[in-house]
Amino acid sequence: MELIKKEKIKKEKIISEQRKRNYDRLISHLPDLPFKQRHARTLMTVSLLLSDTVSLLVAYGLAVWIRNLILRQNTIFVTWNLIPVILLFLLVYVWKGLYPSVGLSPVTEIKVLMNSTNFVFLFLVALTFLDQSSLNYSRFVLTAAWLLSLVLVQVNRWITRHIGRILDFWGEPVAIVGCGPEGDHIEQYLNERIRLGMRPVLMIDGCAEYENTPLVVINQSEIRTLILVTNEMSDEMQKRLISDQRLGYFRRRGEKSIPRLIMISTLGWVGSLGVEPVDMDGLLGFEVRQNLLNKWPILFKRILDLLLTLFFGIISSPFLLMIMAVIYLDSPGGIFYTQERVGREGKIFKMWKFRTMKANAEKELQSLLSSNPELRSEWEEHQKLKDDPRITRVGRFVRKFSLDEIPQLINVIKGEMSLVGPRPVFQNQLESFGSWIKIYQRVSPGMTGMWQVRGRNDNSFIGKERQRLDEYYIRNWSVWLDIYIIIMTVREVLSRRGAY
Repeated sequence: MELIKKEKIKKEKIISEQRKRNYDRLISHLPDLPFKQRHARTLMTVSLLLSDTVSLLVAYGLAVWIRNLILRQNTIFVTWNLIPVILLFLLVYVWKGLYPSVGLSPVTEIKVLMNSTNFVFLFLVALTFLDQSSLNYSRFVLTAAWLLSLVLVQVNRWITRHIGRILDFWGEPVAIVGCGPEGDHIEQYLNERIRLGMRPVLMIDGCAEYENTPLVVINQSEIRTLILVTNEMSDEMQKRLISDQRLGYFRRRGEKSIPRLIMISTLGWVGSLGVEPVDMDGLLGFEVRQNLLNKWPILFKRILDLLLTLFFGIISSPFLLMIMAVIYLDSPGGIFYTQERVGREGKIFKMWKFRTMKANAEKELQSLLSSNPELRSEWEEHQKLKDDPRITRVGRFVRKFSLDEIPQLINVIKGEMSLVGPRPVFQNQLESFGSWIKIYQRVSPGMTGMWQVRGRNDNSFIGKERQRLDEYYIRNWSVWLDIYIIIMTVREVLSRRGAY
């Protein structure tokens, strides 16, 4: 009996030593992260706090300067009186999860930032109207600072992220658990979009035995986020991982927890903006919305299109008249050019543009395509030629900055197009788009859209990537998504990427 007991103790000791060796081996597989990556979350939070503070102070300073300029006064910019106000802004931003905004999409960040900023300013406006002496600046300054803050906070956050990428501290370390192409796609996606604040530093095979993966010792690393590609993980792996993190097995070893588990949905076509979680007494459900296919969002979008079109048309009218004059003087022919495109419900409409080509452009195109197979292939893919000999001198400049698209505001006013939406297609291309064209024809085409801000002419005009982006937009539409696309369009136009 005593011999059996000794053998049992000896066997347990051997198993314990084997586990320790395996544990040490797995520890060695954990990434050795530099200081900036280990403390990335803190560095990102501090940099955004500084950025927002500077943005709010500059907004107030500019508002005071504008008031002094208009009234010819010399009001002093008193910074210390703003400390309680700045703290109020920062507290609301913290409350809304804007620090360090890890994993927050640009669209969601625009929405949350604008709503939070509006909330605080409305609170301050209420105080000002109730007791004007409660604040040391006028209602004009408050209103001007409000409008400036909406722009400056967004812009300076973008600059802060750009600096963070240059200094290599933007992006906290994350691990991806998967064993297939989807895991690889997520890794590539996060590396290309470090602005989201997640930097993949470890890929773990989701189909391996749990005990032989770094997940056993992941709590000893600086990684605080796990991205789980559930359809690329074994059932046993999912159960063990979630059980360990949920029941706190790691605590018995004195380790820190992994506070953030992100489970990737297999419904890739849905997107995230149009999905709302639904709690069914402890069961998780997802409500899939189809925003731009419903009546009221369409009506609201139409009203917004008209207001923005009228505003832009009024302030830009002198510039547009100058473009028209230059086009008229540069080469013979009309100022405008129209193309037949397919719109909502399959209706054919004439899309307006500034003329950028010679008067006999269509005839010359047929000659070019028939004599040059390479140009014909390029035209079939992009519906444009990169070095098109038909373009006039002024036309080349106008195209570089997409100014030829501005007359489509006429189509917007007529209700044939929207400011943002899927790009209108040619009638002879309907069959090439397959079943996707049914979704496309349920909405108004746009002057700009997801396809334009993701590379424009560098992506195929009929390709699957364009169809995926347009479907994503239709199903996930919101005012905030339109604002984001308009902002990104301005950036694309100024960068001139993919424009010719």
